[in-house]
Amino acid sequence: MKKILLGAASVLSIIIIWQIIAELINSPLILPSFFKVLQDFFSLLGRKVFYRQLFATFLRVLASFSISILAGLLIGFFSGRFESVKNFISFPLSVLRVTPVVALILILVFSMSSSLVPLVAGLLMTLPMVVTNISEGVEHSIKDSKMNEMTRIFEFTKKQKIKYILIPQLKPYLKSALVSSFGMSWKVVAAGEVLSLPRYALGSALAEAQVHLETSIVLAYTLALILLSYFFEMILKFLCRGKNADNPADSPADSPVKKENHNGRPDPKKYMPEIIENEKLALIAPSGFGKTTLLDYISQTFGQVSYCFQENRLMNECTVFENILIPLLNKYDENTARQKAQLWLDKIFLSEKKDTRVKFLSGGQKQRVALARALVFPSQILLLDESFNAQDYKLKLRLMDFIKEELTANPRTLIFVTHDERDGKYLCDRILYLDEVARS
Repeated sequence: MKKILLGAASVLSIIIIWQIIAELINSPLILPSFFKVLQDFFSLLGRKVFYRQLFATFLRVLASFSISILAGLLIGFFSGRFESVKNFISFPLSVLRVTPVVALILILVFSMSSSLVPLVAGLLMTLPMVVTNISEGVEHSIKDSKMNEMTRIFEFTKKQKIKYILIPQLKPYLKSALVSSFGMSWKVVAAGEVLSLPRYALGSALAEAQVHLETSIVLAYTLALILLSYFFEMILKFLCRGKNADNPADSPADSPVKKENHNGRPDPKKYMPEIIENEKLALIAPSGFGKTTLLDYISQTFGQVSYCFQENRLMNECTVFENILIPLLNKYDENTARQKAQLWLDKIFLSEKKDTRVKFLSGGQKQRVALARALVFPSQILLLDESFNAQDYKLKLRLMDFIKEELTANPRTLIFVTHDERDGKYLCDRILYLDEVARS
C-alpha cells in the first residue's frame, strides 16, 4: 500500500508541476495544460483510426522484439560458447550501441520502405543488449567449474547438461534481456515511424500533429505510447516472474563463480591417503588446510566416484525427487531409477517435499538431498565433504546409521571429511589427521 501511495503521489506531483508551468507560460502552442492533453487523449480513444494505428505499431514492435530475441539467443549462445565468435561480433555490436537512433533511422529511410524502417531500426538497436545478456549467461554456465564438476561426477549427458544446467542458469539473463529490449523496441519503433511516416502508425500520427502545430495532440499521442509501453512491459514482467519469484540467492548475478585458489595449502599429492578397498576412512584437519582440495583430487584421479559436495551443488530449478533421480537415469532403466530415488527420499525424511523445487528448501534439507544423490549413485568410492554440519544431532546419527547399513549391504570405499572427531569415529573404521601426515 505504501508503494502504491508513493507512486500515486509521484504522478500527482508531476501533474501539478506541469499545470503550474503551463499556467505561467500561458501558451498552449508551447505547453498546453494537462487537462487539455487528457481531453485530447480520450478523444483519440473514440476514433477508429487510432486503433488501426495502434495495431500497426504494436505489430511492428512485436515483430522487431521477436526477431531480436530469436537472433540474440542464437548469436549470444555461440558468442558465449566460442571466444572467436565473441571477438568477431564485438565490433559491430559496439558500433550499434553507440550509433544514435535518429542517425540509424535516417540511413534506413534511404534503403527500404517506410513500413520496414521502424521494424529494422528496433531490431538493430535491441539486438546488442540481447546478445550481451545471453552471451554472459552462457559464459557463466561454462565457467561454473563447480556445477561442471558435479555433472562430470554424476555422468550427465549433453542433453541433461543443457536442460538442467544451462537453461536454468540462462533464465535470469533471458528475463533481463526480454524486459529491457521490449521497452527499447517501443521507443525505437515509435521514433522510426516519426521519421519514416508509414501509412498507419502512432508515430506517423504524432509527426502529422507536430506539422500542424497541434501540441496537445502530440502530447496525447505521446501519452498513449507511454501508457501502452508501460502496460505491455508490466505484463511481460509478470509473465517472466511466473508463479514463484526466483530466489535472488540463486541468481548468477548474486552468486559469481569463484576461482579456485589453493595457494598456501599443501599439495594434495603429498598427503594423499592410501585408498583401501571398502574401507571407511575419516579425514580430519584444521579449517583451510585443503580437505576439499584433496577430495577434488581424488574425484579427478579415480574412476567410479560418487561425491556429496560441501556446497551441495544441486539443480535449484528441479524438484527434490528430480535431483536424486536424474543421475540414476543414465545407470538404470527408468522404473529401477525411480524406485531407488524414492527409497532414498524416504530415508532422508523428505518424502513430503518430493515435488518441491530445491531452491525453496532449507540448508539442512538441501544437504540431505545432496547426500541421498551421492549415496544412491553407484560407485567404487563415496566421498562425503562435511555432509552433516547442517543437521541436528539426532538426525545426524540416524543418517550415519543409514550410511553404515548401506555400506554393509553394498560395500564400497568411504572417504569422509569432517571437523568432528566423534562423527569420524562413529561412521568410519580409521581416522587420518592430515596435518600430521603433511608434517611427517
